Amino acid sequence: MDVTRDIQRSFDLFAAGRLDEAASLAREVLAVAPQEPSAHRVLAGVFLRRGELDQAVVLAKRAYDLDSSVPEAAANLAAVLVAAGRGEEAEQMARRAVELDDGFVSAWVNLGLACRSQGRHHESVDAFRRAVELQPAHHGAWANLGNVLVEVGEYAESVDCSRRALSIQPKLPAAENNLGNAMLKLGRLEESIAAYQRALAMNPGEIETEYNLGIALEHSGRLSEAEDCQRGVLDRDPGHARAANNLGVILKLQGRLAEADELFEQAGRLSPDGTAAGANRLSTILCREGVSPDEILSEHRQVAMALWGELDPPRPSSPSIGSDRFPLRIGFVSPDFGQHPVGRFLLGGFEALDRKRVEPVCFSDRIQVDAYTDRFRSAAADWLDIRGRTDAVVADWIRDAKIDVLVDLAGHTGRHRLGVFARRPAPLQLTWIGYPSTTGLSAIDGLVADDVLVPPGAEGAFCERIVRLDGGHVSFLPPVDAPAVVARPDSKEIVFGSFNKLDKTTPEVLSTWAEILVRQRNSRLVLRSRGLDDPGVSKRVVDLLGEAGVDPSRIECHGWVNHSELLAGYGEIDVGLDTFPFSGGLTTCEALWMGVPVVTWARGRMCGRQTASFLTRVGLEELVSSSRENYVSTVLSLAGDGDRRGRLRSELRERVAGGPLGDGHRLAREFTSAIEHAWCEWDVV
Repeated sequence: MDVTRDIQRSFDLFAAGRLDEAASLAREVLAVAPQEPSAHRVLAGVFLRRGELDQAVVLAKRAYDLDSSVPEAAANLAAVLVAAGRGEEAEQMARRAVELDDGFVSAWVNLGLACRSQGRHHESVDAFRRAVELQPAHHGAWANLGNVLVEVGEYAESVDCSRRALSIQPKLPAAENNLGNAMLKLGRLEESIAAYQRALAMNPGEIETEYNLGIALEHSGRLSEAEDCQRGVLDRDPGHARAANNLGVILKLQGRLAEADELFEQAGRLSPDGTAAGANRLSTILCREGVSPDEILSEHRQVAMALWGELDPPRPSSPSIGSDRFPLRIGFVSPDFGQHPVGRFLLGGFEALDRKRVEPVCFSDRIQVDAYTDRFRSAAADWLDIRGRTDAVVADWIRDAKIDVLVDLAGHTGRHRLGVFARRPAPLQLTWIGYPSTTGLSAIDGLVADDVLVPPGAEGAFCERIVRLDGGHVSFLPPVDAPAVVARPDSKEIVFGSFNKLDKTTPEVLSTWAEILVRQRNSRLVLRSRGLDDPGVSKRVVDLLGEAGVDPSRIECHGWVNHSELLAGYGEIDVGLDTFPFSGGLTTCEALWMGVPVVTWARGRMCGRQTASFLTRVGLEELVSSSRENYVSTVLSLAGDGDRRGRLRSELRERVAGGPLGDGHRLAREFTSAIEHAWCEWDVV
């Protein structure tokens, strides 16, 4: 036997995908040369391809032990350890391979994979960049670079890298999948879906790509297709926690809250350390009837304890605690510094902050950068991009930045960073704007609200101390693409409307609206929400209203459109119908800006009092109802008073712009004074 020749032959067979033949020949070599490390490497690769990771690790380690002087052995062991989920060990071996030969491409590729497996995405990017620099034709390195660039927010470059990989190897499903991921983040949904479909055509049934396709379909409002996609993933992989979570999101967006809640619980059991399922379950609870404020607090505390209960860091000290040393360094943590409800509610006040009293520092996890993002960056004293950084790293950055007050702007919403706050990097920590409920996290000292959002006496529903701003907890930044307010024509027909999400539009809400439509005979209802252009979703809504006596011809369902078209849609609405027990937020403010009065039912929970707060700021407290019966009668009274509706249509935009709701300078002053008071007077600091 020619060992050298047969070893090379076994490597060639492995590269050609002829695994059984490669393994057989490698075993023949070992029968005559048991200490031949290359034969062990071939077998390790075969077992790795087959998914038999324990055996692959044993063989790769044996190959390395037999000859630790060659970079191939260290890199091979690193690759196997990455697949086995042993990232730290993999990194050690990859760095050993780099030490042996810093021009060895596989060493850098495996170092990139090892760093990525540990969540150190920026180091992973550096390793893959080195790999493609060494070997520009390495399609795998380009594909991996495109993959990890998504994690650090470099979506356009990720697209370029994935396309570079495909130019080298056109039939590369991993690169198509990565291209889909980047397009999804860029909001180019049709291109994202097409990329995933090409990947599946090359590699049918690949679980992760099908899961990703489901997410893209969900974002596109194709909820029935998305549901089928994720159910297919779970049929073949019942332990896929992220698919269970996304299926819950899809059902929640259809208003199927009980089913969604079960999926979020399932996802939480499958992945106890994951934050997404817990956050989604909490937001679902906020939408459901029959849950008391005390129960809401209890559920939030349980989620916070399960995720971060083991963290119990001491409160950091500050030389200025309790003193009148200003300006305070205030850190704002958010993924929403941009065209987003949080951005629209904060930006006017943020730009008006008095830099003699406040040094605002942004810790941004923003995905899609836009003109609003640029305005936040320009108004900040400092700007740190935390995309792709772990909570522990971000907490260290905050300590290094010597932040006095740290403000959460997300609560339990997407891409939140409550794990940073659980590490207590700042002496005083608050939550504001992004989440209309308690966080349940003991490390957050205060919640910024107002006297309508959280009335006196309601403090027991929060683990945080309540900070109330006199003129309201936000300021509304008008949309730049808003058309002029259009006068409604004289007509006996009344058009009711709601542009709120379907998870807020519960069966109880639809039943109430049905009663209004039955009693207001010459009327129709216009609904607009993501997913309503899906026939299966809209049919469910129409059927629920039909069961309550409303003819389907009186109901119009529209899916989502671009923002200017959405705003123009208010031109046909006479009366806005708010949802409950989770009221509208930015949706309500935009309705008011377009001249449409909104009737709300202010419930006991904070999330159900947002519209009430906005209406109070524009002098429309009489549209805030205290019961279902009062809600119905208030809607009908307004519908029957055309003169009043006409006056409001012509006045509302000025009421918003000229009052506290539209006054960013008012928000900046009140927020700053409240923070200074808490800093000097609260016993927490």
